[in-house]
Amino acid sequence: MKRLSPYFLGLLCALLTFSACSDDSSNDPDPSLSLEVQEATDIPADTDVTPGDPSLAPPPNYTFYSLEQGAIIDKADSNSTQWDIALAGTTILVNGGTSGPGQGEAQIVEGVFEEIEEAPETGYQTDSETGLAISSGSGSGWYTYTAESNPPNAILPIPGRVILLRTAEGNYAKMEIISYYQGNPDTSTDEFANYQTRPSSRYYTFRYVLQPDGSRNF
Repeated sequence: MKRLSPYFLGLLCALLTFSACSDDSSNDPDPSLSLEVQEATDIPADTDVTPGDPSLAPPPNYTFYSLEQGAIIDKADSNSTQWDIALAGTTILVNGGTSGPGQGEAQIVEGVFEEIEEAPETGYQTDSETGLAISSGSGSGWYTYTAESNPPNAILPIPGRVILLRTAEGNYAKMEIISYYQGNPDTSTDEFANYQTRPSSRYYTFRYVLQPDGSRNF
């Protein structure tokens, strides 16, 4: 039997090692497939409000928004799964439960938006007759109402409050509200504190990350 030369054996081992490494690298996550942070700016939320007795006000005029599409959805599709959240004033609905036919549910967690790499498996609520999945109360939800503190009578997002939700299609997303005022103004300025120069309210700016593959990973 003819023996293989040491040179040939060495070359064969090198080729096998390279092939194994190539196979392993093909299973590594592709950095180019990392999820992108999306930002929605100045989304109106029932901006035509007339001062007066709240009991005489018309029903809320919700803006329906799709996180999946990154776009406002026509009100004609409000009874569909085309939208994921609906905005009117400080109220945010999810497309599920009593608010829509989808799989929408949500919870608010404390954390740093960038550091949340996985959505919780449990703890979600959906909209119901007794309450909403995303609370709209000052301090208990995503915002605080300043009352007479400076800046007075302002709605300010609470730092570190992140909304984890499921879309109408059942995909997971994380969302952070950045501003409640048109143009995302600096709320620490004298211009914002002055009612005469404060930008209009009920215009949401928020960022979010959507996981379209059905997993909880961000």
